[in-house]
Amino acid sequence: MSGSTYRRVPTGESGLPAPSTSEGPRSGLSARGAAAASALASPLLNRIGHSPRRRWAALAGAATLVVILFLTLTPSSEEGPSRLRTAAWGNKNANPWFRLGAKAPTNGQWNDQAFEAGGWVQGSGRKNLTYDSPFNREDYSLTEDECDAFFPGLWKEIDRSVEYFTTKQKFDKEYLEFVCDDGIWSNARVVIYENQVYLKHYKQSDFTRSQAALHLLHLSVMTARERLPNVEFCVNLVDWGSRGKFGLDRSPDLQDVWLMPDYGWFAWPEHVGSYKDYRRRAAKVEQEVGWSGKVDKLFWRGSMRVGTADRESMKQMSDGHAWSDVEEVRWGDGATNAVTMEDHCRWKFHGFPEGNTYSGRLRYLQNCRVVIVTHPPRWIQHWTHLYNADPNSPDQNIVYVDPPAPDAPSVLVHDEKGNEFRDATWHNLPATMDWLLRNDERAKLIADNQWDFFRERYISPASATCYWRKLIKGFASVQLYDVDLSGSETPYETWLLGGHRLKGESGMH
Repeated sequence: MSGSTYRRVPTGESGLPAPSTSEGPRSGLSARGAAAASALASPLLNRIGHSPRRRWAALAGAATLVVILFLTLTPSSEEGPSRLRTAAWGNKNANPWFRLGAKAPTNGQWNDQAFEAGGWVQGSGRKNLTYDSPFNREDYSLTEDECDAFFPGLWKEIDRSVEYFTTKQKFDKEYLEFVCDDGIWSNARVVIYENQVYLKHYKQSDFTRSQAALHLLHLSVMTARERLPNVEFCVNLVDWGSRGKFGLDRSPDLQDVWLMPDYGWFAWPEHVGSYKDYRRRAAKVEQEVGWSGKVDKLFWRGSMRVGTADRESMKQMSDGHAWSDVEEVRWGDGATNAVTMEDHCRWKFHGFPEGNTYSGRLRYLQNCRVVIVTHPPRWIQHWTHLYNADPNSPDQNIVYVDPPAPDAPSVLVHDEKGNEFRDATWHNLPATMDWLLRNDERAKLIADNQWDFFRERYISPASATCYWRKLIKGFASVQLYDVDLSGSETPYETWLLGGHRLKGESGMH
């Protein structure tokens, strides 16, 4: 269909236009075609006589002639069913809101789609995009102008990294080699070339982190409708960032790290499963229980083997209170008190201590209409700057326990190596919980804000692929070397289907 204009169907709309009900022009012309065919066929029938075989042959020929004339004499009406595709996609004036009676939005309307010479689109073709324009939060293929409109403020960490590698550290080929070959936690060396993903190096991480992270990257590149720049970089999947690499988190003083979306945005099969499927399951629980049906307690289940001190501190400050449902899960003993991630949505309040560094459960809790009670984050992820813990803000979406006074009593805790020290981080947890329980209306507002702001927008599947593509473009802006293929790279699809092996390894080509 040469010259047609691509238009994505808005969220919730059918992808096909309604069939035309106008039969006037077609019916009249069809009658004229049949009459002409009959006029041509009559002399032939008279001439062949009454032989049954001849007459049946003649009738078949006449029927064929009728069909040919019918198709030839019927005009190319845009209203006929045979022209539906042209009417919907080939006509630049066609209305993309196909469902009968659907009201087109007053902002973010579809316009003519612009293309590059190679066929990549240039923007969405939508006019007047704003934060409130309709969009599909499950859509992996949003264009950059859509991502900018729907997720303002999400790119803060990308902007910070771009500034650092513009003013503090040149990201040239020498630095790339140092970063990738420094022997510190390089799980993958990635090349993105002409919107394809290749691997130069792969090292398996703990569990399925490395596979899930690369699957999410591949998904983000494959669903891009705009041209992406050619880049080469290394990825680290350990709990803390490593210089110059794309990583999961960073401490505030670690500036030379590019934050990428957590692998869980694709899947975490060891504990939760597919992210999209988890969102469906969590939404089902939310629909079942509602706010009034949730348990009025602070909930937490987890291991004390990671993030030990922070978790011990929270548990000790909650023990003995009627509002506490905080328990350690002992996986080696059968974990009889473990609760599925979607069933976390059945409690109103959730304690959130960190792990070795960050805790991977955050985005899952944010998929529930709940109040997360925590302290200011010690480890930064790509979206955690969007927390709003201001108790006076109508947009508050999280609760921070007030910091302890200098002379506040502390509790005895341990680090992962068993070393003892005292901690008062969670000292004001009882006062925080008492206040929330007395102010249920405010608690519900915080939970609603979290649902609307995070679940429905900033931790959606669409946000993750938008972020990855923005990150690739940001990195390209400071990359001081050309990227080309030497032939030694392994196409991602080959790696995926070849048992995660690279070219040159046994059986791989």
